[in-house]
Amino acid sequence: MLADWLGSNTDYFPYRKPELDLPDYWKGALQKADAAISESGVLPVKPSNLLVFNDLLPHLESQEARPLQELVQRIELTPGPQLFILEDLTGSGKTEAALMLAHRMMVAGQASGLYFGLPTMATANAMYKRVGAVYERLFADNSQPSIILAHGARDLSKPFRESIIKPGEPDNDYDEDELSATTRCRAWLADNRKKALLAHVGVGTIDQALLGILYSKHQSLRLLGLFGKVLVVDEVHANDAYMHSLLKTLLEFHAAGSGSAILLSATLPKKMKTDLLEAFGKGSGLTGSAGSQSGAYPLLTHFSKAGLEEVPVAGVADSARTVTVEWLEDEEAVTQFLIEITRSGRCACWIRNTVNDARVGWLRLRAALAQAGLDADEMGLFHARFAMGDRLETEGKVLTHFGKDSAPQERSGRILVATQVVEQSLDLDFDEMVTDLAPIDLIIQRTGRLHRHLRDSAGQLIEQGDDGRGDLCLRIHGPHPAKDAEKDWYSSVFPGGAKIYPNHAQLWLTTQVLLERGGFSLPKDSRTLVENVFGENAPQTPEALESSSLRTQGEDSSKAQTGFYNSLKLSEGYSREGFDWWADAMAPTRLGEPATTLRLAKWDGTRLRPCCGGEQGWALSQVQVQKKYACEAIKPRDSVLLQEYEQAIEQLPDRGKWSLLLPLRQVGGQWVGKVLDQEGRPCQFTYDPQLGLLRDDELARLEAPETGEHND
Repeated sequence: MLADWLGSNTDYFPYRKPELDLPDYWKGALQKADAAISESGVLPVKPSNLLVFNDLLPHLESQEARPLQELVQRIELTPGPQLFILEDLTGSGKTEAALMLAHRMMVAGQASGLYFGLPTMATANAMYKRVGAVYERLFADNSQPSIILAHGARDLSKPFRESIIKPGEPDNDYDEDELSATTRCRAWLADNRKKALLAHVGVGTIDQALLGILYSKHQSLRLLGLFGKVLVVDEVHANDAYMHSLLKTLLEFHAAGSGSAILLSATLPKKMKTDLLEAFGKGSGLTGSAGSQSGAYPLLTHFSKAGLEEVPVAGVADSARTVTVEWLEDEEAVTQFLIEITRSGRCACWIRNTVNDARVGWLRLRAALAQAGLDADEMGLFHARFAMGDRLETEGKVLTHFGKDSAPQERSGRILVATQVVEQSLDLDFDEMVTDLAPIDLIIQRTGRLHRHLRDSAGQLIEQGDDGRGDLCLRIHGPHPAKDAEKDWYSSVFPGGAKIYPNHAQLWLTTQVLLERGGFSLPKDSRTLVENVFGENAPQTPEALESSSLRTQGEDSSKAQTGFYNSLKLSEGYSREGFDWWADAMAPTRLGEPATTLRLAKWDGTRLRPCCGGEQGWALSQVQVQKKYACEAIKPRDSVLLQEYEQAIEQLPDRGKWSLLLPLRQVGGQWVGKVLDQEGRPCQFTYDPQLGLLRDDELARLEAPETGEHND
């Protein structure tokens, strides 16, 4: 397939009349083939010599290597496929440790490159910048390896677009401080995501790798790209039962091709860990992976032909933290707490479990702040239901106000109401935090954004000493954890959140383990916290909540079976009788409500333009909604608008094949448009730059939130 794609490159093999005899044509074709292969960037390049940590990662030069980083420099590598699982707290240096391990395997001739798979596009964008700054050090001088960003919205990344080298284009360096100086990608690799994994170094979503083991067209090209590379997967604990099943299959295939893998996690239940070890062992033919036995944390697990080795890792002194927990049972208590935070000049985040809860909380808090005579404009709202351009702009503001480099004047008195979008990828640091009740692993993850960096009492970043903002305290908003909780214990407070986190028994266990201790200490309590909620020997839960636990277990079992059914089987080869192979856009790397991509366009009576401007206007104007609300576009009846509509369709990145164009008219200061839902009925959407995209029923609930039906 790779040879076919290279031979179909008309830059080197243009269509021509048969003017030459076949032997003469063949001679010229061989020369062109050399050039095509060389320019494509698929040939391996020589790795660099073995480097010490500060040479490989010069940005750490002023820091001492952390215990995990020291361990990966000296742990013995074995020939053949090997699996590493690195479990440690957020900020412990797992990413750098993974890069060092990959570097050592490349130097030893056990790998030719790596692919870094992350849970979201945002985390992939952040990792691309980090890896892009150092990836050339993995390879010999002047070897010009390619690094690629692999996910569905990568064209929105300016650094990636600027890294693409066209055929015959000189590869000049820029200023050493610019990302463009260190990131290069051959154009042939960059013109199709199916070829992305062929690059020497790839950073993208885990979905791009999972497509290699689904019944997805050209999946074998993705597997070819992974073979011989180190597969690094971050946040493996975040996978649901379906993605966990797919990851097991991917590890089996990768190990069968003698590939090695590194898995990173802050909170990995033992059962999940055992599953992943067994899958890798099945593919590689290795035995001895009966499962993790060590209760130590942090922990490095190494599985190879030498067997299973579990090495406890010393904790990092400056990342150890003791967190007390306080309970806020109702929204009024949360509002009063955040008002006091604003008055004191501190900053805070309220993490909500659904988009509509975030909107309602934001509106109510703004009103309360205004009533208290405080500046409501200092409040931010951040969730995933904004057009991409507005979301990226909001993300930039969030980093300015709460990022590592934020100054006291940028932080003071600011409140952010957000959904799970702040849990991962963004390096945020809040003085105080409130979180809606969620499973314990997410509580730990969210706590990582509380006092993340050392600051003085005013919020100024400091290099050493004690944090001047006082003791760590996490406020949890949720129902009182009564010992005799009723069936609606959680859903009566969070109707929408109850659907996001359906195992209410695990939520109840989360409350128990936190309240019994009055808080927790990290990393000391990490393993205990997770196993007491997710472990096979977790404590008994109230009888009324057992039905949600059993239902969730059944759904998880169904998801795992669906993952097994949807993925390739090594023993069966390329056979799927009676089924079509999926296009990438249709291949299910994740389960959930089917979604539709809406591309928002503003109609001013004369022109139809993307909702967000800029070079990538149509891509920046997209937002996803559940497909049941948006199944089919409604073509305009106005002849002028219809002409603009049809011209706009031709300008879309996918020409409307995988998305719907939604023309919006301005009505009373808001932008309104309609599509057809799954029943063929008109469904009206409103786009508000402050609140995002709303259906009419959502808008009505925001205008009358006292009904209590705003959470879905």
